[in-house]
Amino acid sequence: MQLVEVQVDDDGDRWERRMSATSNLKEDHLIVRRIRNIAKEYAEIIYSSNSVPVDDVKRVLILIEVFIDAYHHCKEECSYFPAVNGTMLEDEAKALAIEHELGRRIARMLNSNLDLWLRDDSNSEPVARMLKAYAEYLDVHIDREERFFSSYDAVVHEQEQVIDAFNAIRKERMDDARLNSILSMLDKLEGSLARMKESVVVGKEGDGARR
Repeated sequence: MQLVEVQVDDDGDRWERRMSATSNLKEDHLIVRRIRNIAKEYAEIIYSSNSVPVDDVKRVLILIEVFIDAYHHCKEECSYFPAVNGTMLEDEAKALAIEHELGRRIARMLNSNLDLWLRDDSNSEPVARMLKAYAEYLDVHIDREERFFSSYDAVVHEQEQVIDAFNAIRKERMDDARLNSILSMLDKLEGSLARMKESVVVGKEGDGARR
């Protein structure tokens, strides 16, 4: 995500200011919410069809591993949370880091259940259940983090925030090419979901006409 904000004043003049670490994480959450929605919708499709779109679920796992865990959570755990050590927010930061571990466990279970489906495609429910569980985990976790962000900004002044560390992590883990790949994957999954929904609607309309 970009680490500068472009703002427009009342006269229409554009200018840039360095983005705060909190603002950068909130931008990440826009992508995380898209991943949440995708996981939720694939869970619903798998529940209703008893079939797993394997390649798409693998892409969801890539998004979780590469963007959420290796990038977004890394910024929080390596730089953002430690900035409140010794303050009233330290315990909440530790609790959020523990929730990250919960997300990792759910993702591992999703991966394991997908492997089981590939060996024996008789039961898709465990894959759907883990996708749904991950989406629900993100719902709760994002809300909690957003509340933490507000408290964080009251404790850590914007000029003291860890945006330089974020820059280093971005260069190492989420350069422009990788970010564009992530965004392209999101677009493809959302397009695939839209086509699946459309085919379901067309199928229902056809059934109604035959009756």
